[in-house]
Amino acid sequence: MNRWLPQLLAIVALLCIGWFAHSMFSSMFSASSTETPGWSNSSQGNRSGRSMGRFQYGDIDATDNDVVPVEVTSSLLAVIRERVRGSGILEPERQVSLLSRVEGSVDMVNVEEGQSVSKGTTLCAIDQQELKISENLARIEMQQARASLDRLEGLSEIRGVTNQELEDSRFALQKSQANHARALLDLGHSQPIALFDGIIIRRRVEPGQYVRVGDELFAFADFEPLRVRLYLPESEVGDIELGQRCVLRSDSDGPVLSEGTVERISPVVDRESLTVEVLTSFPGAGVTLRPGSFAHIDIITRVLENCIIVPRKAVVTSDGRARVFRLLEDGETVQEIEIVTGFENESIVVCEEGLGLGDRVVVQGVADLQDRSRVSVYREIPVHVDSLTVERQDAGSAAIQNYSTERNQKPMSETGDLRRRGAGKPSNLPAGTSTGTRTDTPAGAASGHGNPPTHNRGSGSSTSGG
Repeated sequence: MNRWLPQLLAIVALLCIGWFAHSMFSSMFSASSTETPGWSNSSQGNRSGRSMGRFQYGDIDATDNDVVPVEVTSSLLAVIRERVRGSGILEPERQVSLLSRVEGSVDMVNVEEGQSVSKGTTLCAIDQQELKISENLARIEMQQARASLDRLEGLSEIRGVTNQELEDSRFALQKSQANHARALLDLGHSQPIALFDGIIIRRRVEPGQYVRVGDELFAFADFEPLRVRLYLPESEVGDIELGQRCVLRSDSDGPVLSEGTVERISPVVDRESLTVEVLTSFPGAGVTLRPGSFAHIDIITRVLENCIIVPRKAVVTSDGRARVFRLLEDGETVQEIEIVTGFENESIVVCEEGLGLGDRVVVQGVADLQDRSRVSVYREIPVHVDSLTVERQDAGSAAIQNYSTERNQKPMSETGDLRRRGAGKPSNLPAGTSTGTRTDTPAGAASGHGNPPTHNRGSGSSTSGG
């Protein structure tokens, strides 16, 4: 043990010296780093100077922490279709159940389920032999009654027949004629026919089956057109008129499967449900759709053209005012703009005043912004719209070109007043007039070409809520 003790002490001493040296050099390096001048700010640009100066100046750290990451989109020009939504069951134009008018066994069946039939087509035959025999007997009795009457009328000329006998003979002939007519009618009912063009949707009989009067034989329907009965609140029916366009979908947000019109509006309100029945008709829908299926119907009540729209989540509403945060030209500052809104739904809002076409507004991160806040755009997205409600207008469309022409023809005093007020367009211009253009509009969104006008730039150029 005494032999290894000096070596152990030497090892401990070396470890202590190493730890002490490491601590000393670390503290010296930290002190030198703290005293190093900010050479990076003088040799790099403003942006790189801020990033290198993080280790030197506390105020720059605070400035960078105030930059809000945001997601933006560009306003676009569109056509808005206001609509009333409802749902119901698809019904055929006509549907009937064909019942047996005679009793007997089924001799043959000529049609199958799903088969198209024309008006007058014989569907089946019931007990033909027995009914034909009955018709022959009735015809013979009628012929006998006619011959008997002719004989009595000949005898009456020589005064060998009384008037009572003649009257009885005439009544017997009329009775035999009625029996024959009934036999013919039963024979016709034994061969039921299609009353109109349609499709066999149900067959209840088989050859050899015995049927009685009143038994169902077939059910057939006319699929042209298909109809849907909507039961809407009275408040929504006020905007609906006969002949208005409507579209049919199998899902609430699914593709449009068929287009039709409003065919009838009930003149009364149902007392129990307090709704009004609206009948919609869809010609040609029977080719791809089936009666009995559930359908969603959108009735187009009004069309608004040349509307500037932004996403609903970009609009902040408080105290009865609507505001958006518009990204300025430097791409790092936002301006709070008060707007006048029009039509809106769950996804978009129409901006009637306050914004121009192609203005970029913040859609994500709005809650953290104020007027003149510094931002960092991490993504730019297009405006997501419902294709039925909103129809985008392309950048090269005649509507936008006419828009620009109309605005350029406005008097200078009017446009100058517009810039002073900061509104996106004068109140006497159509909704959606192009008042600013940008080339960074997302794909598919409408945009013009050129730089935004003066009223879209700088502080004090538009109404600010900050």
